[in-house]
Amino acid sequence: MEAGPKMALYTIVMAGGRGERFWPLSTSKLPKPFIPLLGSNSLLQETVARMQPLVPLERILISIGKEHEEIARRQLPQVPAKNFIIEPVGRDTSACLGFCALHIEQRDPDATLLALPADHFIGNGDAYLKTIQKGIEHLEGATAVVFGITPMRAETGYGYILAEKPSIRTDAWPVIRFIEKPDAPTAERYVASGNYFWNSGMFLWNNRTLLELFAMLMPETYQGLCALRPLLGKGAADARMTEIFASLPRISIDYGIMEKASGLRLIPAEFAWDDIGNWASLERALAPDALGNIAQGSHVSLDSNGCIIYAQSETIATFGVSDLVIVQAYGEVLVCSKDKAADLKRLITALGPQEG
Repeated sequence: MEAGPKMALYTIVMAGGRGERFWPLSTSKLPKPFIPLLGSNSLLQETVARMQPLVPLERILISIGKEHEEIARRQLPQVPAKNFIIEPVGRDTSACLGFCALHIEQRDPDATLLALPADHFIGNGDAYLKTIQKGIEHLEGATAVVFGITPMRAETGYGYILAEKPSIRTDAWPVIRFIEKPDAPTAERYVASGNYFWNSGMFLWNNRTLLELFAMLMPETYQGLCALRPLLGKGAADARMTEIFASLPRISIDYGIMEKASGLRLIPAEFAWDDIGNWASLERALAPDALGNIAQGSHVSLDSNGCIIYAQSETIATFGVSDLVIVQAYGEVLVCSKDKAADLKRLITALGPQEG
């Protein structure tokens, strides 16, 4: 299971997810990848643009659910129509990437596959591409390459990867194991050790290797993929394809394959990264004003500090308040304390079904 650095690189941008913690800007019909959270472009558009210096548009594929196909095509008119891989139903990232591997197999069986989430913050695009290049260089002889983020804090909301510091000068660290989200004291130990990295969710394989890993480690999913293979590109087979896809286990690629695989190598990231999971995390991705406020859109502030403000179409004025999240979008308004932003799903549940 080896891949050489000269093999054609394909990028799969995984644009699933719901993004409920960014209500009211993000909804089930307009999830986090499709919203302009950090600027004028959506996170999906930024992800595709970031990869273009390294991968031509002809080899950038977008994995998307049927319900979001229209908006994805509208936001990415430059991406060839055939490069939108439509998942019949949502079955998490293992089914998503296995399905994409079948499509790439038809185009180039020897391809190298880079899987990227569509909804992360990445700082310093040049360093990002340099890190990806290092991963490609170290893929030969490895089962897969993962990209680890050096922890900046004792984060309990991320998974970690334990890797062995190389005894020789190299960019590739042998992976020891993947670790679930830790409690706070454990996270503190991880940060202090220097051998633990945040799991970025970015993975690199040879496409053949990925399918072999499915066969070895997720045989039930692999059987489903084998049944799907002859149905690709046949419109009359849509119902059967949906039936098979819906039967695949709902499990992430991390749990299903990466945690079980041997021979992995980790490349430490050389760029700023955050998965921006809720409104409060914008403080880590955007520059504050002199009073520590993060503001997007029209905002007038007086004696206010440490607030996060997002105004989609109206002006938000703040006077004498601190540490609030205030969002106006699609006729809805959110006001909450920053320390409640990570728990916004409770509010969404209380609000009931949303139309947005």
